[in-house]
Amino acid sequence: MSVFETWESSDGKARFSFSHSDEIFTTGILTLQPGAELARHNRPLARENLLQISGSCKMTLSDENGDNEHVHELTPGISLSMDKGQWHVHANPFDEESITLFKADGDITAVMKVVRETMVKIQS
Repeated sequence: MSVFETWESSDGKARFSFSHSDEIFTTGILTLQPGAELARHNRPLARENLLQISGSCKMTLSDENGDNEHVHELTPGISLSMDKGQWHVHANPFDEESITLFKADGDITAVMKVVRETMVKIQS
């Protein structure tokens, strides 16, 4: 039996493996294949903390209007913390798989609902 709840995009380029999720915090792993990019989004009720495990990714942070962009390249061992409501794009423009550990401190149950409704559950 797997301890992770795993969901994958229909094109197989993004995979979320959640180890815990409730109204207080959510944690797990995001795997992005080369060329994958998540749509611009934010977590209005949670602070998000990332730690790059393997591969690399680019995090593009911006304001609500998509202006004032700041790009952060995460490589293994590099972390990034984002305040509640921080708009961002998580992308892997590189040639190898990107694996990022995440912890959302706060309520992302609305996000989890969207993941469960739009992605494919991976059976363990």
